[in-house]
Amino acid sequence: MELLFNGFIGLVLLIFFMESRKIEEITISSDKIGASGFPQIIIAISFILLIYISYKNIRNIKENEGEKTSKFKDKGFRTMLISIVLLAVYIFTMDIIGFILGTFIFSMLASRVMGYKDTMKTLIFSLVLTLGVTLIFGKVFYVSLPRGIGFIRELSYLIY
Repeated sequence: MELLFNGFIGLVLLIFFMESRKIEEITISSDKIGASGFPQIIIAISFILLIYISYKNIRNIKENEGEKTSKFKDKGFRTMLISIVLLAVYIFTMDIIGFILGTFIFSMLASRVMGYKDTMKTLIFSLVLTLGVTLIFGKVFYVSLPRGIGFIRELSYLIY
């Protein structure tokens, strides 16, 4: 599965590289690589790292050929699946429950899924994260964050 994902990322990098070749060349005497040079360098480095990761993955698959275990029994795989489901629920319910409440609940649940058991530390972390991100993006950068509906919407106007 990871090799399939790596192939998809490689295709995206190739498309980005082809698109970066279309960047208009502006000649500046002190500019040695041109406007398209920096994106192409980053894409080339990313592609080299992708090849290295794919090689290590193939080598790992060959070493573990005899071991057939169900992915669902792997704790890391279950944690990843639960995190993806949590993220999807967070994204799709944000317009209803608002950014503040949604981010607080998501960070609490995601911390639990990742194995943090101390409720007080998780609560403080979630509260600081939610208020920090809300104030920075809502007040400093003036990003319009989802406010939710009903009573939650009215409360959000008091914060940002």
